[in-house]
Formats: sequence, C-alpha cells, structure tokens
Amino acid sequence: MTSPKARFAFAANPRALEDLRQAPAHIQDLVLLHLQDLVHGEQRGPLLHHWFGQDLSDCRKLYVDPQAAWRIVYQERRAPTNSAHRREIFLIAVGPRLHNEVYNTAVHRLGRERTAQAPLAQAALARSPRFLARTSQSASAAAARPAAPLPLDSFSRKAPR
Repeated sequence: MTSPKARFAFAANPRALEDLRQAPAHIQDLVLLHLQDLVHGEQRGPLLHHWFGQDLSDCRKLYVDPQAAWRIVYQERRAPTNSAHRREIFLIAVGPRLHNEVYNTAVHRLGRERTAQAPLAQAALARSPRFLARTSQSASAAAARPAAPLPLDSFSRKAPR
C-alpha cells in the first residue's frame, strides 16, 4: 500500500523537536499523527490571532489530545526555493495549553515582543476614574461608620430550618 503524497514540505524549530521529545509518549504519538496529516493536507488548524498582546496571527494551532490540554503551534509558509514543494509546514512549538504556555513559547521562538493592546482591549481593562472615586468614597464612608451589633439570635446553637 502506498502512502499519500505529501502536499507540504516540513521544517521545525529545533527547540520544537525538543518539546516533542520531552512530551509524554502518548502525546508524542498523537503529535506525529497530526503532523503527518498536516503534511499530507488532510488537516488544517484554525488561525491564531492576538493572544493577550502577543501577535500570532500568521500561526495556526491544533489540539493534540481529546482533552485539548496539549497544542501544536505551526505556520504554513512558503518553502525554500530548492524544495520540491511550494509551501511548508513549520513547527514552532508543542506544549500544554495550561497558562498559555505553548503560545508564550511560540511568541518567544518567533522573536516577537508583546504588542500594544488594541484600544478596545485597553478600555475593557481600564477602570473608570468615576468608578474608582465612587469605590474609594464608599470604602471610606464604611470605615467611618461604627459596626452595627449583631442580633443575639444569630448566635443560636439550633440548626437552621
């Protein structure tokens, strides 16, 4: 039986191959199957965008395991001129999704810095000066008031009904 012809060349960041070696054995097997599907053009991950100020818009991701705890971050890019293929799959990182670890690794390996946040994101993360003034006023007013005594029945030993 012949294997399907590869539609893409394959290249990898050497540290991504080290990621693969460090992964648990069952994850290694799944990653290799996904990479084979990518090279044969049988699978394609969704595009990434900006992740918390990190530009990965030219990268794609694949979920490795059924729990989606592990990810592959890769690029589809033009292959070198001496390649038999016009495009190549370039493996950037393999790693756990936890705490965005794999995405942070990919940004670092691509030599990218955090980008400035979009104005909408800045606005969403910013606190309104009016909100801050209101909360500080209510906090100072609450501190100035004496605490109200608790009713005696709140100290009852009977179980609530």
